[in-house]
Amino acid sequence: MISLISLSSAVNAIAQNGGNQTSNAKPIDVDPLASGPIGEIILPILFISFLIFMLTVLVKHFLDFRLKNKMIDRGMSEQLSTYLFNTNGQNKYNEVIKLAILFCGIGTGLIITHLTRPINIHSLAIMAFSIGLSYFAYFFYLRRQDK
Repeated sequence: MISLISLSSAVNAIAQNGGNQTSNAKPIDVDPLASGPIGEIILPILFISFLIFMLTVLVKHFLDFRLKNKMIDRGMSEQLSTYLFNTNGQNKYNEVIKLAILFCGIGTGLIITHLTRPINIHSLAIMAFSIGLSYFAYFFYLRRQDK
């Protein structure tokens, strides 16, 4: 993981602009996400953190599976090992619903941010509000499930 991060930072540091700079013409339409601090700093950090999160989740599931199989091989019942790991089908279903609601909220926030250009501090407020509404919707979903 450290080598992946160092390799990506080295590629980012060595990367050069591939366009021909002899012309004095300015670009007609500049994408606001590609320029400025969002495109240069925040998006790579978010992408790398998402990759690290996915890698840790995959490693956790793989190691839990191996440990559960070793416990069963040594004579522990499957019910006890399932209880220890708390891998309930309803919990997995709720986790999937939570991620779906969260990603829908993030997508809605990104669409609203794109429609209300230029990207500035109000964009962060829009994203925070949409993520907050997503968690609020998940709270009501769980509350409804308890009834």
